[in-house]
Amino acid sequence: MSRVADQNISSIFDVAQQWKDNCLIDSGSLLWPDKNIWTAETLNGFKAFFIDLPDVSSEKNFAQKFQEQLAKAGDDVSRLACDLLVVYFLFPTSVSRARKLAVIREVASWKNIAIDDNAPAFRGFSSGVGDPGLAYNTGRPNELTYLARVSIEIIAKDPTERATILEDHVALRALLENLAEQHRQDFGRPPQLKHIILYLLFPDHYERIASEGHKGRIADAFEGLIQGEKPSHVDDCLKLIRDRLESYLPNKELDFYWQPLRACWYVDGETDSISELQALYIKKQIVLFGPPGTGKTYQARQLADGLIRQTLLRIWGPAKFFANADEIEELVNTRTHRVQFHPGYGYEDFIRGLQIGDGGRTEYRDGVLLDLIKVISNDQIEFKDVPTVLILDELNRSDLSKVLGECFSLLEDRDGHVTLAGYGSEPREVCLPHNLYFIGTMNLIDQSLENVDFALRRRFLWFFKGFSPEDFMAVSRYRWERATTAKRINKSWDRVEAEFASLGERASLVNKLISENENLGENYQIGHTYFCDAVAFVQTYLLATDKRRNQVLFDGRGNGLDPVKSLWRFSLRPPLIQYLSGVSDSERKAFLTRIESVFLSGAKI
Repeated sequence: MSRVADQNISSIFDVAQQWKDNCLIDSGSLLWPDKNIWTAETLNGFKAFFIDLPDVSSEKNFAQKFQEQLAKAGDDVSRLACDLLVVYFLFPTSVSRARKLAVIREVASWKNIAIDDNAPAFRGFSSGVGDPGLAYNTGRPNELTYLARVSIEIIAKDPTERATILEDHVALRALLENLAEQHRQDFGRPPQLKHIILYLLFPDHYERIASEGHKGRIADAFEGLIQGEKPSHVDDCLKLIRDRLESYLPNKELDFYWQPLRACWYVDGETDSISELQALYIKKQIVLFGPPGTGKTYQARQLADGLIRQTLLRIWGPAKFFANADEIEELVNTRTHRVQFHPGYGYEDFIRGLQIGDGGRTEYRDGVLLDLIKVISNDQIEFKDVPTVLILDELNRSDLSKVLGECFSLLEDRDGHVTLAGYGSEPREVCLPHNLYFIGTMNLIDQSLENVDFALRRRFLWFFKGFSPEDFMAVSRYRWERATTAKRINKSWDRVEAEFASLGERASLVNKLISENENLGENYQIGHTYFCDAVAFVQTYLLATDKRRNQVLFDGRGNGLDPVKSLWRFSLRPPLIQYLSGVSDSERKAFLTRIESVFLSGAKI
């Protein structure tokens, strides 16, 4: 179904097949083919030392905890741990081949176990399949626990029954889902390996999607393509959707994370169980709120884009939709509008008011909203249901109830209308079109949510946008690959990815301290775009030296190098000083010193 043609991933499927045949059915090994590693005895040993003795402390990293947990286990349990890591690392593109090998080598070294760097199983590390997100890496113990539980369940059966289950994707899916539900109850979130295993073993039946939420959003966005009765299982829905899409786009390699399909369902940063797009369909008005630098305006534009495309796909049908890419792009641009609110923005700007006209005369003129309503009312019939989106940027910097005036009530009553004053003997009645949507953005440093008018709050659905490690990595990579054309700077993201991941972890710790501080709180988190300034500081650092630097952010002891020190001094410390302007000098100095120590030196919190 979803064998990505432009990636060299055939070796990944070969290793997955080897895992199924040699390990799960024959109890062999991926890295030590002359040994029987995947046995009930070894798996239960891994369970006893790792699953049954979890280490939830925050003082140590995964490797330190893993080493202590396996310290008293036998050599074969450590070999099994290496094999498990091979399977775990087959899918992610977000971890380099070198890093995957390094982790497995380290685990083997704890027991002085020899490992062949040229083992056939390592050919599966050549590329990866997809990016399961930062949670997959930070949740490594949970994912390995699930993988071991699945293996224990399968190995407990006789070899014939194992083979039968592993050749039947529906039977394997049922087994994986039963264990995933138990895993969800134990760890509070579903394992992504449930989806990854199905894809690796049955790529012609499943998508390269590791997120349960993503699968549901795709099924919702393309539901209109399903003919007849809708299957009860989301993966079966996706199979039917792909079959239909292939008939409309016969000469195009299809992937739901690539265009033109991606824009129809995906918006960066959506993490809630009810997505922002779904909320727009429900309420027609949402607000993205949170600290500065968290990409709220960017995401608002993405939401408008996705809303318009999804609606056009539903109205036009796939044949017309996929044949009119240029027209769709134009519609997205012309039907997305943005207003920047500020303290001087008022009713006369947004609704209607006296303006200076020709000859210096004052006259009533319609504002942004009435002009937009007029444009929508003149739409051709075929566009009557196509959304028009108005982004109200930093809406809390003005008094929205005053800006809207008598139109404020229309946000709650789309079927109603109001009469505007100032029209002389022929009063004008106004209503909000059913296809007009509002997306507000709000920095809570300007005004806390508690101070927002309750009448305003109930007219919108609200989504908090805080620091995002995933967005930090994505934006940093984007900037890194486009930052400079200097030939002596190695622009390979693989070179710096691990260091930026470490920087993202420290940024998360900084924001944890900010959120827990009684004088600040989560509204004062430092957004990920602030930390992305590190890219520019690194580029300057590399251009200013003749030496080739292997490390660009941290030295071998984890201390921040010049780019990290510059990031602290110029990007992070100034806003923190401003945020703490109301506290005593001693409190401010103590907190800044603690933050600086965590950020620059990796001190424990």
